[in-house]
Amino acid sequence: MDTVHINWEESVIRFSNIKDSNNSKLDGKGFYAILGAIYNAEKNNWGNIKLLYIGQAFGQTLRERIQQEHPAYECVFDYQKKYPNVGIVVMLGIIEKSTVEKLTQQLFDDIECCLVFRNQPLCNTSCKESYSGRDLKVINTGHPYPLKEECPCSKT
Repeated sequence: MDTVHINWEESVIRFSNIKDSNNSKLDGKGFYAILGAIYNAEKNNWGNIKLLYIGQAFGQTLRERIQQEHPAYECVFDYQKKYPNVGIVVMLGIIEKSTVEKLTQQLFDDIECCLVFRNQPLCNTSCKESYSGRDLKVINTGHPYPLKEECPCSKT
């Protein structure tokens, strides 16, 4: 079974600020999770977190990918309309280490599918019912909440 470690950043970025954010991780490839959350100014953090969507960028930067039109974004913004006090934020994950020597689009697709299958985000449609990629264990490090720390996936 291949193992991939993804390090998730502690800080999140408001979806509306992706274009102008100075976070350098946005200018590379990796994974992202779109969350619905409520900002607590007193504690200076986000709470009541709901996982809405998991995505990835391989052939383009995270910044480019996140800003592109996507059918799932309708679901994301419908969630925000339903809960107007919720902000839409993005957390970024970068592969830290992997037993797979070469990072490929297929590996990124398998990782994304495994994360979706194990975490069941509200707005993803593919990979929620089954997983058909390589035998894979995704270990989420850093600040992965609300993602599970370990996501083992085998063909179902």
